[in-house]
Amino acid sequence: MMYFQYNITMKTFKQWHEGSVFFREQNLLFGKCDIQHRMSLSELLLATSDSAVEDYHTRGISYDVLKENGFAILVSRVSFKIIKMPMANDTITVKTWEESPSGLQLSRRYEITNQDGEQLVTATSLWIIVNPETRRIIKPNQFTLRELPLESTNFDGIPCGKISLPENLQLLDQRTIRYTDLDANGHMNNSRYGAYIMDCLPSEFQSKTMTNFRINYSHEATMGDELQLLGCFEQKDRIIIIGKTHQGICFESELYY
Repeated sequence: MMYFQYNITMKTFKQWHEGSVFFREQNLLFGKCDIQHRMSLSELLLATSDSAVEDYHTRGISYDVLKENGFAILVSRVSFKIIKMPMANDTITVKTWEESPSGLQLSRRYEITNQDGEQLVTATSLWIIVNPETRRIIKPNQFTLRELPLESTNFDGIPCGKISLPENLQLLDQRTIRYTDLDANGHMNNSRYGAYIMDCLPSEFQSKTMTNFRINYSHEATMGDELQLLGCFEQKDRIIIIGKTHQGICFESELYY
């Protein structure tokens, strides 16, 4: 009988706070990447939103604590500047922090670096606070579970503004919202839209490298909804993709190349 001995060095992935800034390390596993070995769009959305959740959670503001106090926090808009998409087996660090609110919405920034400290992605996002039962919007100054941030920094990507929609959108795909699309809030998780967007693109755009991506979430999609995906390809370096159900538009997005 033959025996084999392996020396395996185990790496520990950490998450920590430095002041009001939260850091979260993770290994970009094979299953989180696309056919080009790049981090998939859905995983990019998930990594950033999960880091926001973990930031609160490690400060004692868990999902249950939010619910007990009559709060639910939902992502409203996100804009990414993609310098270089993270690649399979990269060790990435997601850095996130809150900034001064923008009107009725919370504001949050992100930065993703690799194991060499190279900046790969920066992002800005807006979030709304609602009552989980009534879905009525709650003002940022009424969210008193932590101190209200008062400072803002400059974002050198495309702002989280309104996306103007053309009239000549064409139907690209139609999907039914299934059980595995949903999260604990009972609606389609924001990251799943990234997968739907990429699936509906022509193959030549699926393999191209994005420089910017932004998405606005307008209306919740729930179990059994039929989601139509419509797009416009008038500009060679910019694509618009929207998703809508019988209740109206769920999301609007822009992809830049």
